[in-house]
This record gives sequence, structure tokens and C-alpha cells, in this order.
Amino acid sequence: MRGFLARLTRGDGADDLAQETFLKAWRSAGAWRGDGSYEGWLLRIAWRTFLSSRRGRREEPVAEIEDRPAPGHAPEARLDVERALGRLPARERAAALLCFGEGYSHAEAAAIMALPLGTVKSLAARAKAALGQALEEHR
Repeated sequence: MRGFLARLTRGDGADDLAQETFLKAWRSAGAWRGDGSYEGWLLRIAWRTFLSSRRGRREEPVAEIEDRPAPGHAPEARLDVERALGRLPARERAAALLCFGEGYSHAEAAAIMALPLGTVKSLAARAKAALGQALEEHR
């Protein structure tokens, strides 16, 4: 969940949002009905917390993503993907992270994001196209 929020926020306040998410989950632990995964339930809370934190603020375009290579991955490729993700609008970025990064189905991502299935499919398709184009342009 922390990784999801870090990529979603481009690192801007991800730790605070993660802490807020866990507090909300703790306070509403009795609300989890057990349908779906607990991780999915937490990600839904994280997504709603992210949206609440961004209300009334315009999303700023990303200038540069700092160099932070992941162990076991080619640093250049990881940075290219991070930059391309950072340029996506928040909803497309979230759909891409959930469907392609976390391995959730479109239906599961739709439940997490509280959006219709068709909307998430469209968001994921636009994100995939934009990511592919951004990565091709960078080569």
C-alpha cells in the first residue's frame, strides 16, 4: 500500500497518507465484510484518502523523478517507467498501478477505485497507450 501511494502521489506526502489510511482502517475495522481481499480493502481506503487530500488542488505536472533504482531492476528502465507514470493523470496512474503493477483484475481495480468497470478499463487502456508512447519516445 505504501508503494502504491508513493507512486500515486509521486512521493509527495505518501508516508502521511499511508499513516492516515492505517488509522482509518483501524477505526473502521468492523466495516470490513470479508468480501474480497483485505489488501484490496486497504487500497480502497488509500485511494479515497488520496482523493480527499487532493480535493480543491490542481495536479501539478511532474518535472523530474529523483533517481531511486530498485534492487534487481535496471536503474535506467525503472526510472523511465517512473517518469512515464508520473506524467499520467491520477486516475490513469492509479488504474495502471493496480492493474499492471499490483496485478489486480479490472473488476478488482474498479471495486478499489469505486468506479464502473468500463471506466477502469478505459483508464487502464489510456494509461497503457500513454506509457508505451512515453517509453518509445524516450528510447
